[in-house]
Amino acid sequence: MFRKALITLKYSDRYIIELSRAAIFNDVPYIPQEELDWEYIYSKSVEQNIVGLLFTAIVKLPEKFKPKEHLLSLWKKKMIETVAATSKQYLEFERINKVALEANKIIIALKGAHIRKAYPVPELRTMGDFDVLVDKKNIGIIKSIFKNNGYNVNKDLFGITADNINAHWEIFISLEQEFVSNSDYWNQELFKNIEFEDNCYTLKPTYFLAHMIVHTGRHFVETGAGIRNLCDIALYVNINKDRIDFLKLKDICCSQNFAKMYNYILNAVSDWYRVDLSEINFDRKETEKFMEYFLLNGIFGRHDNVLLRQFSLDERENSRGLKRLFFPPVSTLQNRYKYLKKYPFLLPIAWLQRIIYGKFGKKIKITRMLKDLHSAVEYSDERMKWLKELDLTEKH
Repeated sequence: MFRKALITLKYSDRYIIELSRAAIFNDVPYIPQEELDWEYIYSKSVEQNIVGLLFTAIVKLPEKFKPKEHLLSLWKKKMIETVAATSKQYLEFERINKVALEANKIIIALKGAHIRKAYPVPELRTMGDFDVLVDKKNIGIIKSIFKNNGYNVNKDLFGITADNINAHWEIFISLEQEFVSNSDYWNQELFKNIEFEDNCYTLKPTYFLAHMIVHTGRHFVETGAGIRNLCDIALYVNINKDRIDFLKLKDICCSQNFAKMYNYILNAVSDWYRVDLSEINFDRKETEKFMEYFLLNGIFGRHDNVLLRQFSLDERENSRGLKRLFFPPVSTLQNRYKYLKKYPFLLPIAWLQRIIYGKFGKKIKITRMLKDLHSAVEYSDERMKWLKELDLTEKH
């Protein structure tokens, strides 16, 4: 069983999950049985980048249970802003995808780039960027397509990145960040299991879901995963469960050392999002503590600690003292500074970047860092216990 919780979920936290469930399934949320802190729910939904999405569920509540008018108006405004912003992104995705198709080049949509289409209002599934997978032998032509269409293109460790005013793309030639075990095999296997749907290439359902779970697990280990990850998975499972080979799915997750993550995610989808998985064979788990940890370790609430927000401590080892705080090892920083994975000897440059960013970019006072050190170390130690409970401290 899980160890004691860091923080107990408040009723308003639970209701955020219910609102997200109602929003993705175009359903009416249950009537709250306790008084809700709507200001708190609003602030957390902003942090989670689901504020517009939740509005579609809130407006279905009886008037006496809705937020006050001023807050409801602000919520509506944010919803409209979300639609306006993401509409530009989505049009840009479709434009580039069309150019690639005309050039007979395959861009495989991953994560939100594909699952957004299943949302009742696709424009309310916000996007930080578009993650896509392409064949390594086509990367030169793909790079030219982006450049010829007004993008700034840069080399990245596992492919390239492309930016313009409307969109940011992560174009991968390998998913070895997620499929860390036997990466070469899985890179080939994924390309063998694609399909063409809604005028776009994507992975077949079993493999698409496997990637989402493995990707979520990786974020869970590194920085925490937000509630959007669960929304995506719950919606995708509900729509595609008849097309998903759950035995194969489990095998894939186990192969990447995410066996417990697989079981807990399916339990969360069943328990909290009410997706009927009665015919699916998976280990039944109590999800209360999992959801608490899942939400409070993402951007959901625990990141109000300035130190934790800006400087990731290495959870795989108990972090102690100022040396660990200001001069962490490569393993701590390589996900923020990608060049460290290929050039670990540049670690001193990363230390300098990190301190300059904190001091001048975010204007964090050194005294504030020191003040937060004790709570950060305590939190890091507690986080280690939780990660061990999920078998997420080794081979990830």
